[in-house]
Amino acid sequence: MAETGFFRGEGGHIWEMDLPLGEAHAKREKEGALVRVNEDGSPFTESAEEPTEPAVTHESPKKPNKASSKAEWVDWAVHQGADRDEAESLTLAVLIERYHGAE
Repeated sequence: MAETGFFRGEGGHIWEMDLPLGEAHAKREKEGALVRVNEDGSPFTESAEEPTEPAVTHESPKKPNKASSKAEWVDWAVHQGADRDEAESLTLAVLIERYHGAE
């Protein structure tokens, strides 16, 4: 049986998709248009047994530019005070809109 994952699309609908994602869906995930979630829509975690605390970093992230990855924008949003799970659930476009002006 193929491994599957659940992904929330831009309209909020949750889709079950085969893993690994195909090229087009992987690109949409990288862009933030698809966000991996649990079946119930809660933020995705690899395993319930793994700690869900983000790794502690001591270096402040640099402000990303508009061409930066979603992960860089999530780190910047968290640095600006956002909840990591909430920031990860946002699309790249929304992250840029909300946090591009933040210093």
